[in-house]
Amino acid sequence: MEEQGEIEMLGLENESSGEYIRFKPSVNAWYVDGEEIALKGMSIDPDSLKTGWGLIQEGEAPQWSWDEQVGVKAPRPDGEYKRGFSVMVHLKDHGWREWSSNGAGVNRGISAIWPEIHKSASANKGKMAGVKYTGSTADTSGKGATRIPNFELVSWNKVDAQEPTPEPEAKQSPLAEDDEPLF
Repeated sequence: MEEQGEIEMLGLENESSGEYIRFKPSVNAWYVDGEEIALKGMSIDPDSLKTGWGLIQEGEAPQWSWDEQVGVKAPRPDGEYKRGFSVMVHLKDHGWREWSSNGAGVNRGISAIWPEIHKSASANKGKMAGVKYTGSTADTSGKGATRIPNFELVSWNKVDAQEPTPEPEAKQSPLAEDDEPLF
């Protein structure tokens, strides 16, 4: 076997940026793979949710200690770990990305929409929760200023490797004539 092609053949090459989506409260913006985007919505895979303790620092790979069961806190590791989550999302123009955070505002944002997703997930097995991003809210109630991303559950979608396909019986959000589909 050719030595140079071995790493690439297995898909193990390291990429500096990875494939992810992040909300940065300090600039009130969403980023995909390091590039700012205008997020309208996304499809969330509820089965992929993990909760745990995360250490996220600029320029370094996140370190996680996951809970054995979602929402049941494992012991906190030594260090500056904070509660956080990871979930896989599908973005219309970018495909699948990991969304993870341990920031207070982002945690509050996903915590606000999650009960609605959880409540209807069992009736929508194999589908992704289609959420519309409705902006963010400034918050200064904690240790500092942050922003909380706000979402609305608008549909349940089947998502394959290419594009999400809304189910005919799924509740669809009304679109103005100039709006593009969210997912």
